[in-house]
Amino acid sequence: MIKMKKNILFLVLGIIFTIILVTNAFFWKIIMIGGQVFIAETPLSQAAYERGLGGRSGLCQNCAMLFMFSGEKMHAFWMKDMRFDLDILWIKEGKIVYIKKDFSAHSPEIIKPETPSFDVLEINAGLVEKYGFRVGDSVKIY
Repeated sequence: MIKMKKNILFLVLGIIFTIILVTNAFFWKIIMIGGQVFIAETPLSQAAYERGLGGRSGLCQNCAMLFMFSGEKMHAFWMKDMRFDLDILWIKEGKIVYIKKDFSAHSPEIIKPETPSFDVLEINAGLVEKYGFRVGDSVKIY
């Protein structure tokens, strides 16, 4: 079983490396929250940061987008050009500090967390509830 998991991980990493070589718009990180693993795209350019997941039809179940900011602040998010709902997690020093669940793709609202953070993770809506993520949970970024 462990050998199969390693083989799957190497296959996924190989696919990610190939995509990076082809697109060069994002780099990839592995995110662990509790026992859950996400493969997260991280934008490389300002244009990619601004576009985020806008215009896409969806994310795979364990895919995510990770925004890594250079400074700690109240990073606000909105759903411009989104086609699917999200759960958004704000992260500081390896811990979830704020969560917005089930953020509607059609919402005009701008979400500003109550706590400053360095990183923000977008995942499919419903996964925070499904996996029981809570403020204070540990987040490991590789």
